[in-house]
Amino acid sequence: MQRANPLNNKEKWRQILQMRRKALSSERREQASLLLKEKLLLKGKVLSFTSMGTEIDLTPLNQLLAAENRLLLVPYKPDALFAVSLDQVDCILVPGLGFDREGYRIGYGKGWYDQFLASAGDILTIGVGFKEQMCEELLPRDSWDIPVKELILV
Repeated sequence: MQRANPLNNKEKWRQILQMRRKALSSERREQASLLLKEKLLLKGKVLSFTSMGTEIDLTPLNQLLAAENRLLLVPYKPDALFAVSLDQVDCILVPGLGFDREGYRIGYGKGWYDQFLASAGDILTIGVGFKEQMCEELLPRDSWDIPVKELILV
């Protein structure tokens, strides 16, 4: 009997999670964005990312952090993560399509964040998104997948 290819399983999850996120109303998205901002107010200097597509909108949070000089912002370019100096970062915000209770995530399949998180050491890593991105069952994972240390799904 042939074993299922884990990549196919991840691809199945990516499709499910993308549809789940796309189904959220604009009101729900706005509410979550503001709630996330409140929950991350006291996290020190934050390495954040530029939201894209249907990801939770980090603009209100990023603007606040920038005004307080507590923001390091990573644009969506693969090599941008590796150019960031982590010596004064208190936490790293991590995007994903979905997360499980052990902090593992399904991303877009390129592996950039997992490679980056492997070098983050003791820095607090926080998976952020909508509560609808939480998966009840454990997500498929590979040996190189790195879980986040905390989840803030609103």
